[in-house]
Amino acid sequence: MTNAVVTALREIANRDLYQRNAFHVTNLNTSVDRRTTRRRQQHVIAVLEAGADLETTGSTDPDELRLAFDRLLGDPRRRLVDEVFGEWGRPDGECGCDTPVHQAHDEAVYAHASAIELLITAPPPPTSPQPPVRASWERAAERWTAALQDPQFWQHLRNRVLALDDWQLAASAVDQIRSELPRALTGPLLDLAASGDYTDRTARMLQQWQIPGTQTEQWVLDTLRPQYERTEDAVVQLLRRQQNSPDEVDGVIAELERSVLPSYRRLQVLLPSVAFQRTLTLRDDIALVYHNGAVEIVNHIGTDPRVGPWLRQAEGYAAGAEMQAKLAETAQVYTLMDLAKDRPAAQQKANADAEGCGCLIFGLVILAVVIYVLIKVLS
Repeated sequence: MTNAVVTALREIANRDLYQRNAFHVTNLNTSVDRRTTRRRQQHVIAVLEAGADLETTGSTDPDELRLAFDRLLGDPRRRLVDEVFGEWGRPDGECGCDTPVHQAHDEAVYAHASAIELLITAPPPPTSPQPPVRASWERAAERWTAALQDPQFWQHLRNRVLALDDWQLAASAVDQIRSELPRALTGPLLDLAASGDYTDRTARMLQQWQIPGTQTEQWVLDTLRPQYERTEDAVVQLLRRQQNSPDEVDGVIAELERSVLPSYRRLQVLLPSVAFQRTLTLRDDIALVYHNGAVEIVNHIGTDPRVGPWLRQAEGYAAGAEMQAKLAETAQVYTLMDLAKDRPAAQQKANADAEGCGCLIFGLVILAVVIYVLIKVLS
């Protein structure tokens, strides 16, 4: 059973990792006590209810603020998780840290937050060069690696567990954070990869995102599993429609290109078919939809301008040996059909040529007889 610390980390491990951080939203320091937090909550509620302007560098959205205060004043395990990604600032003496420990942590937070924002907002290439985006993610990985490798980073969290002094928050929470934190830090990239809007640039950043404990390939597989399932189910439904309703050939191909191919392309970028059998199988299934559509057209109509393009699409997607052999067999059958189709016309032409040749010979014989008779008469 997943514990509260791991659950909290997975809930926030997305592109809003820092923007929705409870301390960022409320503009409170990570060392703030419950009493001060409660007073701040009461002040914010009063100002918002009065319709006045809330002077803050944090959020002014009532819903965001309510959720953030609930997180800070509710379960201390969720609060500790938010402290990991909040600004630590200068040590106040209670945590026992040296100033460089807090500085290293905050530099990692700033670098990571900036990298996420730049990845989202930078125009796609070639309008915008990729080096600034890549450099920002390299810097974020370096900063977080340095922070996580410092024993005082983890001692700070242990001291915070003691300071919060809540029965729900055990010392083991720090070990749980240590185990899950690499995945949480990778979470924004996984979230962006799954969204489909930043697939190419996200794939490149995932290849370079190296911090201790990273298991990028497995996490990408876990993240994209629902997308695999949706795409595979959609292809199965399209194949059934082709089988049960041959008249829907055009509609099936249109649906394939509208909803299935964009999802497949995202999977192909992040989990290429040369390395992942599931993507390769999906490629073959897409090829089969194109292939079956072309076969239906030929069987019911005959020669049609749609057949050639669909078969070429099928050939382009087919990756497995079995699917490629199926397409080769289909191509051979259609080649023979084309030859058979052309044979009657060729035979008719040959017959016409033979008939024309016979008439010419007959005419020449008659002409020769006439000339012979004339010669005899005149002589």
